[in-house]
Amino acid sequence: MFALKQFLKLIFLPPTPWVVLLVLAAVYWSRRWARKLLWTAIAIIYVLHSGLVGELLRYPLESSYAPLLDPRAAEPYDAIVVLMAGTVPATGLIPFQTIEGPLFHRLDEAWRLYRMRPKPIIISGGHVSPFTASSNENQTACDYLIRWGVPREQVISEADSRDTFESAVRVKQILGQRGWKRYLLVTSAIHMPRSMYAFRSIAPEPLAAPGDFTVTLSGQGMVLPSEDAAEKIFAAVHEYAGMVNYRWRMRFDLPEK
Repeated sequence: MFALKQFLKLIFLPPTPWVVLLVLAAVYWSRRWARKLLWTAIAIIYVLHSGLVGELLRYPLESSYAPLLDPRAAEPYDAIVVLMAGTVPATGLIPFQTIEGPLFHRLDEAWRLYRMRPKPIIISGGHVSPFTASSNENQTACDYLIRWGVPREQVISEADSRDTFESAVRVKQILGQRGWKRYLLVTSAIHMPRSMYAFRSIAPEPLAAPGDFTVTLSGQGMVLPSEDAAEKIFAAVHEYAGMVNYRWRMRFDLPEK
């Protein structure tokens, strides 16, 4: 089922739908509806590369939870939970495995919170894609925190979960084994609504500590299409689709308490 979900994401999320529309327009170009389809596809592609549309889609997600500027205001809590994001494997000319921007910002936020109030940090999430080999992604994230100064014994690796839903299940087990209850949940601001929905349902009691905010409300570059806007729109669409998926899973796949 997990592999099917990942496959469907490749099919239904951009850019695959736009490629399909353009191919259909080219194949049936002699027909009137195909020429209309072409202009429709161009309009959709333009809109979904627009900074304005990106801000409108991301704002409801990123504004759902305010940043936790001072963790002392959230006490008492027992741990800090950081959700994994993408890593860059050591392939081609890349000499060693590193982390992508969203994961860096999540780890940086966890490190900031740790310095203000040292608590054990659980890094949750492992290899995601069923179509590629694992490269020990979770350990790479753990190594960053250790390199920054978090004692090794304070960093707990949870590398078995493949998505946020499974992270909530695994983290609940870790919390129960140690007698912990309340914890800070650190992830990207755009990902926080879906994360809180899953963790509140499975592993209470999470306290939202979002990082990696991207909504600027500056108005600059919002009209002309750009690659950066397209990436951010893709991330927002992924979150909205993920929330629908999680609501379905909560009904049919929720583990027994």
